[in-house]
Amino acid sequence: MKIRVLLADDHTLIREGFRSLLGGNDAFEIVGEASSGAEVVNLINTTQPDVVLLDIHMPGLTGLEVIERLRKTHSTIRFVILSMHEEREYVMKALKAGADGYLLKSIGGQELATAIKAIHGGSKYFSPQVTNIIADSVANPTAETPELTPREKEILAMVASGQSTKQIADKLDLSVRTVESHRINMLKKVGVSNTAELIKKAIELKML
Repeated sequence: MKIRVLLADDHTLIREGFRSLLGGNDAFEIVGEASSGAEVVNLINTTQPDVVLLDIHMPGLTGLEVIERLRKTHSTIRFVILSMHEEREYVMKALKAGADGYLLKSIGGQELATAIKAIHGGSKYFSPQVTNIIADSVANPTAETPELTPREKEILAMVASGQSTKQIADKLDLSVRTVESHRINMLKKVGVSNTAELIKKAIELKML
């Protein structure tokens, strides 16, 4: 029985390229194509794919948001990110969303076929560069960029610009205690002990 594959990428040429790579292999059947995250959601029930290949950046819902939305309701489908990005931020977000694989778009046809078969069979599969990123993240967990809330990001930027807690509280119409609470939460998330270290670390992690 052929592995049913749904391709999702907002670039037609990219979809055509991967369709060409898979189309000549009797192990696969391309059951649908989507150019946006919303299309994937709409097609998922009618096409009934075994494996969905997703770009991260697509109009509307991103590939990661699609995985997060469908993972709970379609537990038997395997979701694979196909991306040009090999930065730690994207890889770790994909894993957190529940991706079963992360492949770079530079992948060749033979490796793509091997990856899809392995993932369909229940394994995880990552491009070598991605595997190195995951291994480094396990060895250095603090290297992953902490996720701040929108309000924390706003306050962090104001702190970095030299504004005092009182000034920030007045501008955001918050109490001093609330601003201080946000600051303490940021210190904990980033893993530092004072504001100077917070700003330095935020710059290193490209949070500012």
